[in-house]
Amino acid sequence: MSDDRAPIPGRGPASGARIAARALVAFAAIVTAGTIGFALPHWGGRVPLPHLAIGIAVATLVRWGRGLWPVVLAAIVTIDVVHGSTPVHTAAAATGLTLAPLLVAWILERRRFDPGFRRYRDVPLFLAAAMIGMLVQVLTGELSYAIQPDPQQPMGALLLLRLWSNAFAGALVISPLLIAVQRSSFEQALRRRAEFALYALAVLALAGAALTLPPPGVASQIMRPPLFVLALAISVVGVIRFGFVVAAAGSLLMSFAVAGAFEFDRGAMHAVPMLPGLVTFWSFVGAVTGLVLIVTALLAERDAAAAERLRAERRYAEVFEASPQPLWVYDPATLGFLLVNQATERQYGYRREALLGMRVTDLAAPGEERAVPGPDGAAHADGEPFETRHVSRDGRVLEVEMWTRPIDFGGHSAVLVFAADVTERKALGRALIDAIAGEQRRIGQEMHDGLGQELTGLSLSMRALAIRAGRDHLPLAGDLDQLATLISACIQSARRIVHGLSPLAGADGNLVAALTSLAETGSASGIQVRVNTRLEAPLTLPLEARNHLFRIAQEALQNAQKHAGARHIDIEFAVRPDTVRLAILDDGRGPPDPNAPAAGLGMRTMRYRAASIRGRLSIRPRSPAGTAVLCEAPQTPPPAAALSA
Repeated sequence: MSDDRAPIPGRGPASGARIAARALVAFAAIVTAGTIGFALPHWGGRVPLPHLAIGIAVATLVRWGRGLWPVVLAAIVTIDVVHGSTPVHTAAAATGLTLAPLLVAWILERRRFDPGFRRYRDVPLFLAAAMIGMLVQVLTGELSYAIQPDPQQPMGALLLLRLWSNAFAGALVISPLLIAVQRSSFEQALRRRAEFALYALAVLALAGAALTLPPPGVASQIMRPPLFVLALAISVVGVIRFGFVVAAAGSLLMSFAVAGAFEFDRGAMHAVPMLPGLVTFWSFVGAVTGLVLIVTALLAERDAAAAERLRAERRYAEVFEASPQPLWVYDPATLGFLLVNQATERQYGYRREALLGMRVTDLAAPGEERAVPGPDGAAHADGEPFETRHVSRDGRVLEVEMWTRPIDFGGHSAVLVFAADVTERKALGRALIDAIAGEQRRIGQEMHDGLGQELTGLSLSMRALAIRAGRDHLPLAGDLDQLATLISACIQSARRIVHGLSPLAGADGNLVAALTSLAETGSASGIQVRVNTRLEAPLTLPLEARNHLFRIAQEALQNAQKHAGARHIDIEFAVRPDTVRLAILDDGRGPPDPNAPAAGLGMRTMRYRAASIRGRLSIRPRSPAGTAVLCEAPQTPPPAAALSA
């Protein structure tokens, strides 16, 4: 199992000298903070404030390890001995103020706390751990007062709440700063030195104002709220511009200034009664410090989301660039290229810089109306690949299948294109279809000229024998006549087979006649099949192209009969000077499922045939019911002789 806990600064393997130095620093800091806090009343202060000592103890055990708990214990005992506490209260304070930081450090370690507060979850995790840990200090304090009551501070819910809130505030004010601080914490301040100088000046000015304002004649109640609001604003600016550590240091300095003003009845806290003063002071400290932590958490969440988006974009960019097939993005408004991959460069022969300066229409081969699906670049409607022809830099004409998808590209609408060069595949498909058609014609011709003629000769001979046997009253006359009839039936079957192998042969290449015969055959099954023609120009398509159109109509008719349950089918054939249009319209159940093997093979075959004559095939539902199979193909220019005639 991998360990995803963030490394805690200073928690690597340490030498004995380093451990001793850490122990000495922690001991001195805890003792100094606690001693000064207890000494404030002797210097003219209102109340003792020894609570920073527990914050330093929490930071020591979280940052440098729980193994330093004896140092914390020794420091707390020293503070209470210097302060003159009774043995019972000293033992209770030493126990509570050692176990509380130990519990906080244990919870944070178990929950994989990041000491840099770089994740959203680290802020509420630290607050919860501090709240839970400080309950130990409250329980030990309650126990000490139960053993040795203090007449000046009677036991009660208010005292317990004060013990817990003071301990929690002490941990909240200084622990996060001491846990997170490291050299890299000041990189943003060093990069923005001018801004940092203004920030530091603002913090110092506000701290000085809290200690010295208001001037004579101005009530402190008027100046206090603007100062506190300004402190909150400065704290937010500090977090956003310089990071958590710098902002936490600024909020700590401003908290010290307000604490001094309260302790010595000066500045913004002048003439504030004791209880309201304590509430105001701790509310300010909690608001400033809590705001720094909350903004840090929000920024961490934002940065984490941005980092995840960046990683996703990099992964997508790597997949996009490494794709063996051409991928590109274009603007549907201007049709200009926005992004291309290496495979696109290889396929079209242009360098990336050249493609990014071109428009999609520059790739269209001569005679192609559209280089992308739709004049506005919209995705292909029926989900099938859009087929077109592109031209490469060296003039090669490429047959391309394109899939498109609208995407958001930097806040703007764009279209992602997958463009596969299928020139060789199409050529192979056309060659295969042509080979099959040629073999069908050869077999049909051989059956017509060989087997058909032989069967015809055999039928005539057999009929002559039957007539002679009947004239001579031979007993075999009836059998011979029946055999002649059977041979005639074989001839008809052979003709039907020949017509199926080469459907236009029986119509002398006339596509309209072949479609009419197809409709008559379809109507024989009880379905009404009609043919509508509109000939505005001579049909100049070669025999192979006409054969492909007939096969498309034949396949569509079979699909309508077998799969759609149609009762009425219309075959529409229109010839214009530049295009031919074939449509098979039915009133059945709609287009077949493209994922069905049989339907998929039939549709692919029709698309191959349409592509073989440079046509486009679409299969769409009709309203209110049915299917429309449409094929449009360009006309072949008539020969020069015909034009001159």
